[in-house]
Amino acid sequence: MFHKPEDLLKRTPVDGINRPEFLHLLVQEFQKTNSADSKRQVLANLANFAYDPVNYPHIRANKVIDLFIEQLSSNDNKLIEFAAAGLCNLANDPLNKDYIIGNGGLPNLERCLYVDNDDLLISCITTLMYLYVPEIKTDIVNPSVVGRVLSHARSENPRLKNVANIFLTDFCTGNDIQTATITRRRRHPDQ
Repeated sequence: MFHKPEDLLKRTPVDGINRPEFLHLLVQEFQKTNSADSKRQVLANLANFAYDPVNYPHIRANKVIDLFIEQLSSNDNKLIEFAAAGLCNLANDPLNKDYIIGNGGLPNLERCLYVDNDDLLISCITTLMYLYVPEIKTDIVNPSVVGRVLSHARSENPRLKNVANIFLTDFCTGNDIQTATITRRRRHPDQ
């Protein structure tokens, strides 16, 4: 991982394509291609670029965050998984956090809590933890989200179970959990 743009420049070959241009080309390829496999590969690459803070300005300039948020509503589970991973990589940065929250990221992440894919669920719950600020607590710690996270806390996958339990322990009060449990019983009395 690079920490400064100067480090990135030192590692870029003289005749190599620069990172901002490459990110721009990836976004264009994603938008133009009709191949599902190509879309998956491009989105996976963009999610990987989202791991390094030196790329954040270029990611914002190329509207990659919008692309990730849009793909959370895709019919392709792999695109959803890569989009969630990309948002998870970006969400710890204050500018990215504000952008994700202000541009529909929360409801899209919440919808993903119903998908049966452990890696996706881990990314979504982790992203919600990164996005949490007291001013929007009720947008993140609401009965629907807490109810889903409670169900994931019983997962057989230890990674998912641990992430869910961290969310419940660090971000929820006993009252939040009780309200979610009561709400869930009302909606699903047979469970």
